[in-house]
Amino acid sequence: MARITKTRLEDLKEACGQAETPFYVSAYSPGDGVTRYRFFSKPGNTYFGPGNGDFTALGWKEAAVYANGRGAFI
Repeated sequence: MARITKTRLEDLKEACGQAETPFYVSAYSPGDGVTRYRFFSKPGNTYFGPGNGDFTALGWKEAAVYANGRGAFI
């Protein structure tokens, strides 16, 4: 069995930071089975603020599609 060295969120953050125009992501998992990924253009934000973010993706698939659309390679 392969060992997982990074989480999906870590991979996503790394890819977003390496995009031509870097952007940032934070996540929140409320326990309902759907992780929320919030994307920001400026650093220093968390899921709950201070900025509202550019987009909130519901689930990994939506987050990966949005990040790819902004130039991140996941």
